[in-house]
Amino acid sequence: MTSTLPAPTRAGVRPGPRGTLLVADRVITLGHARKDARAVLVRGSRVVWVGDDPEQAPPHQQRHELPGCVIGPAFVDAHVHLTPTGLGLIGLDLSEVRSAADLRRAVASYAGQHTGRVIWGHGLDPERFDDPLPTPDELSRIAGERSVYLSRVDGHAALVDRWTLSAAPLARADGVEVGPGGPTGMLKREANHIARRWAVGAMESAELAAARRTAVATAASRGIASVHEMGGPDIMGLDDFDAWATGEWPIEVVPYWGGLDVGVPIERELRQIGGDLLLDGSLGSHTAALCSPYHDRPEESGHLELDDETLTQWFLEVTHAGLQSAVHAIGDAAIRQAIRCWADVAERLDPHGGTDLVRRGRHRVEHGEVLPPELLDEFAELGLVLSAQPAFEDRWGGPGGMYARRLGPTRVRWTNPFRGVADLGIHLAFGSDANVTEIDPWGAVYAAQHRPGGEHEVSRLEAVSMSTLGGRSAARQERYVGVVRAGMRADLAAFEGDPYAADDPRSARGVLTLVHGRVAHGQAPLPDAPGR
Repeated sequence: MTSTLPAPTRAGVRPGPRGTLLVADRVITLGHARKDARAVLVRGSRVVWVGDDPEQAPPHQQRHELPGCVIGPAFVDAHVHLTPTGLGLIGLDLSEVRSAADLRRAVASYAGQHTGRVIWGHGLDPERFDDPLPTPDELSRIAGERSVYLSRVDGHAALVDRWTLSAAPLARADGVEVGPGGPTGMLKREANHIARRWAVGAMESAELAAARRTAVATAASRGIASVHEMGGPDIMGLDDFDAWATGEWPIEVVPYWGGLDVGVPIERELRQIGGDLLLDGSLGSHTAALCSPYHDRPEESGHLELDDETLTQWFLEVTHAGLQSAVHAIGDAAIRQAIRCWADVAERLDPHGGTDLVRRGRHRVEHGEVLPPELLDEFAELGLVLSAQPAFEDRWGGPGGMYARRLGPTRVRWTNPFRGVADLGIHLAFGSDANVTEIDPWGAVYAAQHRPGGEHEVSRLEAVSMSTLGGRSAARQERYVGVVRAGMRADLAAFEGDPYAADDPRSARGVLTLVHGRVAHGQAPLPDAPGR
């Protein structure tokens, strides 16, 4: 990112009033000293004054009224896949498809309009179907000369056509589902990664660029100033990661590379690594690693993707490089492995303050969906951060939901235990995992507050904090951005009405989003905001 310095003033000439005063019905500060206010003065990239009476504000150049609106800290989406999110927004969205017949029609309709080399769809959920999935040959006939890659809703499996099965090097890959007539087109684990990499490589650059612009604009319109982009070799590849890590975007992108090579972030002068470095898969695909077998498939318990020694050595390498790490761990066996290996690192680093050194790294566990109470104390002792997605519980929790089917009545009570996590003082950051669920921060707040079954709920203000300050803490940024007070970075969001107090905030409309004091969404006169 670039920075534009203000022009020097002539000696002896005092600059005139600078900055823009934003005036709303209420300002939510999330600070301890002041619960709320009515006005914020933004000068350059910083907040320089917050107060109850706009008439008492320091001299300023502009005043922008936001009647009927509330201003608060801008949201952070702590786990997102931006390019796939954009592809879903401008491309083939399968989230409403409920049958194989619907799927055929959706692919055929999109194929008739799409000119690219790959038909990329997302949101496929075969559990909703009562009829058999289309075969690879059927998909090839429907798509014509295009390849087909249809990602399952969790991103950990895909349905592909005959051409992709032949073109991608899948002959000996683990995870190719085979039926009586040969490959069914469903791919998991290694096979899914190979086919996904192949499909991304075959896509046109203009389509990927449009997807990126769409994803960023959508996030900004929903009051999000910062996203933690979870890239990796098996997600969208290094070229896509570099587009996010080095590009100029209207919102802040904090990039995590989900690979073992610590040289990738170091060469790019980043302070973090991992994110979707997979320790396991997903519950929906029966690939999340569980300590006990799946309730609905007693012969399976998922898979750990790395052995303990590999993970421990990587944690040590990360620590010596001064990087923060994040790992994808959904099942309790995968979370146990992360805890076990970090504890091993702390022991190996002793007597040099091993545990304290691990704690200072503020290392992350992404998702952590099956987190039983016996793991919470160890999780807290190591200072680990939980980066979670409340929308998962809303979509898959509750009686009869996918979690209950996969885990049974006992284990399902400890999926996404936000209340227990918060009560132990564990850092908790909320995100969407878009494109698995929609970029929707108020939806995440509502889902955390209103969980199926009523266990592990958090309050509205706690959920807002986990969706704002939580993400800042997870990215180790809370010293200079997060709360609304003088001296902090001006990352702010204004919404119509008062979603902080409304019974249901999910319909809140964002009217203004500021990032580094610059307008990312909406309109406001901010004449002296520096470039980024």
